[in-house]
Amino acid sequence: MKTSRAILIATATVAVGILNAGRLHRERAELAEKRHRETIELSREQHQQRLRLDTAALHQRLLGAIATDPEHWGIWNKGDLTPEQLAQMVRVNSQISLNHLNYELGVVTPEELRVQARSLMERPAVRDFWSETRDFRSKESGDERTQEFIEIFDREHAAARKPVEHAAA
Repeated sequence: MKTSRAILIATATVAVGILNAGRLHRERAELAEKRHRETIELSREQHQQRLRLDTAALHQRLLGAIATDPEHWGIWNKGDLTPEQLAQMVRVNSQISLNHLNYELGVVTPEELRVQARSLMERPAVRDFWSETRDFRSKESGDERTQEFIEIFDREHAAARKPVEHAAA
């Protein structure tokens, strides 16, 4: 009886060990799969961020060409701006686009963006540009981060216009 009891205990111990090993193997496999999915998602996010950066770099180069190249003036001017006015608007667009990208990528916080927007809105050319293009920017993207960006610039635009409007009255 003692031998059969020992065999039964040994068999039970081995069975529990096998069950635990199987459970540990499944847990490790699930954890590895979870990490794999997270790595793939992170890779996708990094790829999207790289695409945004590359696209922004192309946009900045295009804006530079439009601001300085007479051949581009004819393509991009709607006919009512002088080359100097068009160049000024394109340069303002370049600055605002850069601020937008920095905000979208999380390089600047909402508070930092407010400070930058306030500084930009001190300039009449920036206020004029924002007045002209704000609606297009709003329609162009429904993404939440862009809407936050527009709201911040709108508030600073309105705040900057109040002293100008009071001075004119």
